[in-house]
Amino acid sequence: MLSIKRITIVFLLSILFSFQAANAASFNEKLSNIRGEINRDNLDEAIKKLKKVIISNDSEQEKIDLLFGDIYLKINQINKAEEFYQKTFFTNSEEIEVLTFIGLAEVRLAQGKLNDAINYAEQAIKINPTKIRPQIILAIAKTRIGEGEASIKILNELYFKRKNAEVALAISGYYSSFGDSAQAIVILDEFIKGDPNNIKVLNQLASLLLFEGNKEKAIEYKLRVYKYYEFNKNRKKQKEAKAWILSVNPKYFDKPIKVRKKDKKENEEYEKEQIENYEDNKITPRYEKFEFAANSSGSGFIVGKGRYIITNYHVVHNAQRIAVRNGLGKIRNAKVVDFSSKFDLALLELDRSYSHKISLKTKSFKIPKPGEDIITIGFPGIGETFVQPTITQGIVSKVFTEDDRYPGTFMTTVAINSGNSGGPIFNLEGNLVGVAYAALDKLQWIKAGLTDEIALPTDMGYAIQSKMIHKVIEYKQNNKFKNKKYNKAQLYEKMLPSVVVVAVQTK
Repeated sequence: MLSIKRITIVFLLSILFSFQAANAASFNEKLSNIRGEINRDNLDEAIKKLKKVIISNDSEQEKIDLLFGDIYLKINQINKAEEFYQKTFFTNSEEIEVLTFIGLAEVRLAQGKLNDAINYAEQAIKINPTKIRPQIILAIAKTRIGEGEASIKILNELYFKRKNAEVALAISGYYSSFGDSAQAIVILDEFIKGDPNNIKVLNQLASLLLFEGNKEKAIEYKLRVYKYYEFNKNRKKQKEAKAWILSVNPKYFDKPIKVRKKDKKENEEYEKEQIENYEDNKITPRYEKFEFAANSSGSGFIVGKGRYIITNYHVVHNAQRIAVRNGLGKIRNAKVVDFSSKFDLALLELDRSYSHKISLKTKSFKIPKPGEDIITIGFPGIGETFVQPTITQGIVSKVFTEDDRYPGTFMTTVAINSGNSGGPIFNLEGNLVGVAYAALDKLQWIKAGLTDEIALPTDMGYAIQSKMIHKVIEYKQNNKFKNKKYNKAQLYEKMLPSVVVVAVQTK
């Protein structure tokens, strides 16, 4: 009788364990399917499927919470994403703990809280040094606060170990931010040979190539994006890719599109790889995208109670279409309503105002002082491809007065690269002292008629004094900043909503 009981117990336990194993397998399969939806940008479908998943234990709930955090981060609902990541903060699982720190690092990066982003990323690395994503976050944060050498060292070491798409994109972004778009293209072009349908890389390449004037090659890469979303039946993203192509060549779809036989197989392989490497392939928030393909860009800042943008005139003087996106990812269309070619300043009016709270105030404008520590915040390189600005620090070298040859400008050691033009320059009290204008080697101010070509020192940037804004552009403001010293990370966070990338499609 006892043996029968034992047999019965063993039988029941085997059924129970088999049931649990089947449930675990089913749960993991569902999560894999949901990750696939996230990778394909089918986010509404991913949310629907997540809500239907039956949870049997705390560990499964934590995995669900992390995926919700990933989705909300991707659609730029940062606060919502943070809520879900916080739910898993006190986990007993080391794996979940690492992913939580990575998620919170992403959140802080999106908020412009770079010190916090660095701290969370370092905690994730400490627990699991093999994770790629926190190291990328660390490098991105360091680039944005001007620690370029530390950033590229991290990225090169990562790329040597594993040629990951996110690492390749980060390295490309690094070179682009220093005006070396050619090297940025080389990095991504080499990567895409081994991963021909990587959507993120293809999108970046298309923007870089368009910026360089290679429209045909840019469209070729964007067409792969179009076909990928067509294959995955993501009509919204397919429509976006088509609109981009048409903005470059309105007649492109008038001719038959050649379909490669390898497309289906490559898309399937890409899908499988993306799901398998989900944690390493996560991206920062998907900010709003421009309605057109920009072939030039600059920087600017919000004024006039959120209704206007100040930038350089040379950024927009030949514009057919203009749009701006601030550091929090919000896009507005714009038009030129006032300008001075002599002082290379332009006032853009927006179709919809930003919050008046993030508008820079005229009483915060100060005259730069020789030897004063200053920073510029802007979108160097191909600004359309960057969701957040970078910060560069230097000093005021020389201030030109009314009696000088270059009245209303000043020289600075701040590195001003292509794309920085029109960006704000602040002192460390958060007061606007100037508008980034040109690097010495480009001498763009000569073309603007400011001066004649003469021998000038090297390694200098040039800026327009903030007081000149009042002379060429009329708008009214009140209020002023508190007279408080900021470090680079604090100033970055404070100014992030107020700084914009100016995307331009030229005539």
